[in-house]
Amino acid sequence: MVLLRDFEGGVYTFKSNSECLDLGIPTPVLPEKVRGHMVLVLGGVPRKLDYVKVMTITSTLKEDGDYVPIAPTLKNGYTIQLQLRNYLVWHHRETLRFFPVLQKYSYLKIDSYYEVPIQMLVNVRDHFNNAFVIRSKGQGGLRQLQDYVRRRDLIRTTESHDAGPSSMIQSDEK
Repeated sequence: MVLLRDFEGGVYTFKSNSECLDLGIPTPVLPEKVRGHMVLVLGGVPRKLDYVKVMTITSTLKEDGDYVPIAPTLKNGYTIQLQLRNYLVWHHRETLRFFPVLQKYSYLKIDSYYEVPIQMLVNVRDHFNNAFVIRSKGQGGLRQLQDYVRRRDLIRTTESHDAGPSSMIQSDEK
């Protein structure tokens, strides 16, 4: 059993299907597009030991998607912006604060998530070999993201119940 706190907020990629099969790791059916993206681990999956909930990180936005920018991508009109945890590094006999940056301007796609075994994930690291991790607390942190997604889902659920089935049929006809 692994400790979820070691994975929460981390940025990962997927091991290949063949590597997962060789290692005996169960491989859920995922769209190929998802396997090609980095993902952010949100937390564990209730009643599924060693499974985590992940959301994809992308550099391209689609009109029908719901996204949150990851710094240094500008916040521009978004409610929140995720911040990567910074590190202290030793450089030329002094300690400096290092601010990690993903290779491209990036966004977390928050309108869908996937449940995957932890063993099929590989940590994404910077050139100092530090893992990319979203801050756990505070502005731009994992807790703020989780609260934001929870509130958004609650609002959507309330709106769909208030709209009722007849409203939903009308919107399909347009």
